[in-house]
Amino acid sequence: MALSRDFSEDIYSEVEHFPPSASGAATLAILGGVALGFIGMQSPSDQPALIARAAAIPVAIGLTTSIYLDSRRGLRNLFRTDLLCLISLYYLILAEFLFPQEEFNTLLDVAQTRNAVAIVLVAFAAFAIGRHLIKPQAMQSSWLNFEDVSTNMLFRVVMISAVLGYLYMLQSVHFDIIKMINAMMGARFSEPWTRSRLGGASSLIIELGLLRYAIPPLFGVLCNRRHLIPLYQQSLLVTVFALTMFQGFAGGTRNVFVAYLATFIVGYLLTLPRYTFINTIIPVALTFWVAAYGSYHMLEFRTIGLRNYLENRVYASDTVRQTLSVDYNLASLGIVADAIPSAHNYLGSEILVWSIIKPIPRVFLPNKPEGLSVSIEEIAGVEGYTLATTYIGEAYMMAGYWGVIATSLFLGALANWWNRLVLQRQSDYAMVVYALGFFAGSITMRSLFWLTTAMLPVIGLIVARKSGLIR
Repeated sequence: MALSRDFSEDIYSEVEHFPPSASGAATLAILGGVALGFIGMQSPSDQPALIARAAAIPVAIGLTTSIYLDSRRGLRNLFRTDLLCLISLYYLILAEFLFPQEEFNTLLDVAQTRNAVAIVLVAFAAFAIGRHLIKPQAMQSSWLNFEDVSTNMLFRVVMISAVLGYLYMLQSVHFDIIKMINAMMGARFSEPWTRSRLGGASSLIIELGLLRYAIPPLFGVLCNRRHLIPLYQQSLLVTVFALTMFQGFAGGTRNVFVAYLATFIVGYLLTLPRYTFINTIIPVALTFWVAAYGSYHMLEFRTIGLRNYLENRVYASDTVRQTLSVDYNLASLGIVADAIPSAHNYLGSEILVWSIIKPIPRVFLPNKPEGLSVSIEEIAGVEGYTLATTYIGEAYMMAGYWGVIATSLFLGALANWWNRLVLQRQSDYAMVVYALGFFAGSITMRSLFWLTTAMLPVIGLIVARKSGLIR
């Protein structure tokens, strides 16, 4: 069943006349939502959850309107890193307040909530504006222009990524695959392959696990080349992809699982020869459903493990949440913003330095610090668990509102710069590299400290192609 001729051409050809970038009208829609959010959060309510909701609703409307306006340039124009970043950021901080959140009222007071919401709104506005700091044009760097490779080579890259990506897990269970899968279903951080706090020479093999992130986009591309792949190779590809998705789901880390889904669907959509209802709308809808359904249950079992969750039928008990809940990152941000600079000084360049050196193994940098001089948990005054504030909280720890504005402008510009990779039609291999940039962008919304680490698979594929290792 094909889509209408006009719709197919809308996706497939209009991008030739327009670069994949946000329009001015779309950005104005987001800024309008932010402005209404500022007005809404001033409501006289004494319930922090309602104050947050008064900002979440107009921002959702503004973001949705911007997506519609950008889609008028062609649906392919929506396959952009900056747009995924904004959606991820909204999901991490504000999406849960579209639903009742009574528990949130016990975490912050009204003043803390308004301050946290204001910081978030400033970040949204700055990120949206930052997208326009980079002119959308064809990628000029020869390092980011790729000739295509054979289907057989792409298959080998998937297999190599799987072997190296799971090597440290397999070593820890003496190469017993069944034992490895059982360990994946255990409680969080109880796996036999959990690395030591500081790491060492042996941690180098653990870093190879980042190659797993290349598997979903490669599989998405190969789905469109399946007629060129022998049946036994198709079976291996499906097995490796299923194992990777299961590992992402069972691990309980939602941003990793969603990143797997996002890079898969981007790699798949960008290499489709023709768009139809069956091969476009249905896969996208199914991906969103799997992401939402999986994220809900992952939050419930991430501490007890998937095995306990299923065997004890926790999912059917009264202990599971009856409303959408993400992480209450807004609460963590409010607590941190309340303590800085009143109780702790801004951390300044320490945030940037740690973001850059974090992926460098300690064996290469013996004097590498163990972490920030003051952790987020110490600033918030909590013990026994970790806190996440998204990149916004980390930027605020660096330099307050100015840190949030500068970091958001930079990330918005960086995301739009990466969009230039698909300005003109490039090879399937380039689309895999681009999709991995999607992963890096979305996971950086969770934490600025992930940016350089998430870039490693991208750099690895670029170097491997340009050096001739992948032909």
